[in-house]
Amino acid sequence: MYIIRTDASRVGIGAVLLQQPTSNNNTDSNISSYKPVAFASRSLKSAEKNYSAIELEALAIWWSITQKFR
Repeated sequence: MYIIRTDASRVGIGAVLLQQPTSNNNTDSNISSYKPVAFASRSLKSAEKNYSAIELEALAIWWSITQKFR
């Protein structure tokens, strides 16, 4: 199983793609046991600097899914 974690700030957005380690029980839902597969980040464009906090978080999710970790 894979998980994408995202974050946004007033200067940029970022994301990390994590993979659950393979195990026989597959019941470990502790995020600290997941292994990073890829990292991505970018600076905000001029217009994006006017976005609200919730819009920036949504942008980070959209960008990571559609532009980086397809």
